[in-house]
Amino acid sequence: MAAVLTTTLLLLSHGISATTNDHSERAHGFCKQLDIPVSATSDSAIYDIPRVNNDIDAISWAIWSDTWSRVKGPQTVVKNTTTSGTFNIHAQLCVPKASDQKKNILQIATHGVHYDSRYWDPELNREEQSYVEASLRAGYSILTYDRLGVGQSDIPDAYEVVQAPLELEILRQLTLMARNGDLYNFAAKANPATAAFDKIEKPSKLVHVGHSFGSFLTSAFIAKHSSLSDGAIITGFLLTEYLGKPGMSSFNAEYAAPSFDRPSGYIVCQKSGIQTIFFAGDPNTAFTKEMLDYGDKIKQPVPIGEFASAYHIIGLTGPDFAGPIQYMLPEFDFYICYGDCKGIYDIEHLEKTYPKAAGKIEVAIQPNTGHAFTLHNNATAGYQVTFDFLAKHGL
Repeated sequence: MAAVLTTTLLLLSHGISATTNDHSERAHGFCKQLDIPVSATSDSAIYDIPRVNNDIDAISWAIWSDTWSRVKGPQTVVKNTTTSGTFNIHAQLCVPKASDQKKNILQIATHGVHYDSRYWDPELNREEQSYVEASLRAGYSILTYDRLGVGQSDIPDAYEVVQAPLELEILRQLTLMARNGDLYNFAAKANPATAAFDKIEKPSKLVHVGHSFGSFLTSAFIAKHSSLSDGAIITGFLLTEYLGKPGMSSFNAEYAAPSFDRPSGYIVCQKSGIQTIFFAGDPNTAFTKEMLDYGDKIKQPVPIGEFASAYHIIGLTGPDFAGPIQYMLPEFDFYICYGDCKGIYDIEHLEKTYPKAAGKIEVAIQPNTGHAFTLHNNATAGYQVTFDFLAKHGL
């Protein structure tokens, strides 16, 4: 609770900031860019993992990670620690023009690795591809944000600071700010003044949406903090024997520092890795060259401590979560399903993971799409499947 109060005071006393071009009118709503100070404390650790300071190190780290006999997970912990601080989290809050009851439902969308929040709102053919634009058109408000170490958020140490438990706590703090109204008050006061944000009421319900590593976080969030979410959309993630099967070597990683302003320990996909991991389906119909080029253009570095600590948030059970959950799987997701998501899911297992959600769990397979769902031609049809699912469950 102390962290919540600290964050609230920061929101009130900090110079309420926004970046340039910080608000925009969309076809179906209004968006505002925000820099939110988030106070968070979490467990962390010092891990026995390689250091990455050049391209040779990046490939060596990937091979080290993929070696079948290599000790991984908690066995790599050298020392358990605690991380505490106030971190700048860059976010975009969008509210719809439509004045219906869905306006009071806020989606909080968490992106995965190798991208920032632009994954949810690509500028390339935004009316067709953007999940944010589709949400506004459907009447939902939506918060997207750059996870710690990514995009315009703070870029801390890649080994000992940017770890999964801290990222989960940052998601919890953002959720609490949304629930208690601080987030909307912050948006209303952020410059420049925008009438669309002056009188918005705090959300009555929250839906958490994730992609890839963002779905790791979203799944863990509804498991650990069940009372703070009313529903979840899990994209690009399913816990099966195929999860992560292509390995880190499939990234074709290189050291991020020469191309990005990053310290030691940040790696980035080469373009061939972006295609391998994120694009799939019939190359004549699933995506265009422009989509692949754009997907490479907006890629982001990844701190390797995030991978070392991921075991903390994968496979958690949520005995108290009672909201609806949709797993939206791209048909040909290579990294999650090893290239084919059809028939690999088990509803009974998912219902045992979230027993109070039994009867409200759905797995949808979107045809001719790959892991970067929003950058495929069939994305919009998948968005509608998600909105229909939410509407069926009163969201």
